[in-house]
Amino acid sequence: MKYDLTGYNIDNLLKSLYLRKVTLQNVVRPSHDKVSFEIQDKDIKKVKRLITNFKIQQYPTKIKRLPKLLLANIGVLIGVFVGVIFSIFASAYTWQIQIYGTVELSTQDILTVLADNNIKTGKINLQSSEEIEEILMNNYDRIAQVSVIREGTAIIINLSEKLVYNETEYAPIIASQNGVIRSINLITGTINVKVGDYVNAGDILVFPFNVNTNGDKVSVEPMAEIVAEMYVVTKCEMKRIETVLVRTGKTMTEYQYRFMRLNLFSGKRKNSFALFETVVYNEYISDLVPLMRTVTVYHELAKQEIQHDFATEKDTLIAESVDQAHEALPNGEILSEKCTTTIVDDTMYAMTVISVLGVIND
Repeated sequence: MKYDLTGYNIDNLLKSLYLRKVTLQNVVRPSHDKVSFEIQDKDIKKVKRLITNFKIQQYPTKIKRLPKLLLANIGVLIGVFVGVIFSIFASAYTWQIQIYGTVELSTQDILTVLADNNIKTGKINLQSSEEIEEILMNNYDRIAQVSVIREGTAIIINLSEKLVYNETEYAPIIASQNGVIRSINLITGTINVKVGDYVNAGDILVFPFNVNTNGDKVSVEPMAEIVAEMYVVTKCEMKRIETVLVRTGKTMTEYQYRFMRLNLFSGKRKNSFALFETVVYNEYISDLVPLMRTVTVYHELAKQEIQHDFATEKDTLIAESVDQAHEALPNGEILSEKCTTTIVDDTMYAMTVISVLGVIND
């Protein structure tokens, strides 16, 4: 089965296929967001599932058709013949060496190793793909798998590096929202949840370690894409009688004078307000000298009762609850949105519940 795929998660897809021991054949990586390969029929289900999880798309392979040439005279025939001969001669040369899949390894270093083994651009390279693969495997212990394809005048090298485990302490993957797990795509680490579990924000989803064949925990950086139906819940309330603080209009002002960073003197007055709020600002007294003063204004406050009409202000409370919920929404697809109101003991409550399908470990 052959796949021609395009998307922004090609590297993660290839890594997941390698971890699941899916054998890839005839791998071609023409760009960072495209890849072609063939697989065995037994691995079709695995590959389809990963393609869906990583949002990879298949693209149709374009078939190049040679246009028919109309020969007008013998000169055209000679020109075509010479061009064909030159093309055949030039096609025997290698004009490109493309290397994909490097992480820690240097592409330039690999090209140097190939050149040391007489494999370089601008010449005829008679080595087979298997011989080139053997040269790379013998020179690099970090290479776990390598595939070499000769395509026209290009040598295309696709490789994967061995995972290097160290004792670095990594943080676990935690849930960013409350929700129900819908799908799990684990790459590295040890999963702590399963599909159908309800999790709260802050719960551990993936531990930062793997367990080897000896039962020992090996520290790794956890990597996974966990999709969940997340729930955002907001609640706003409005009391029938609300006590608020309002300014009475009475003020008292205090000054603190400074010359550059030196405090000079202040004009302090005793604040006699029982309830107050302050407004502080700085102002320069002169444009000629750096003389500045800090002005503190005390505004007297008084309690005032406001009586709310639930019938007329219900929509306002609902809108406030909905706005708060949308501000807290994670990225994803909104599945449902519901807002309800209740009145308990002269207090009206508006509750909004929005469910979103998305990645919970963002």
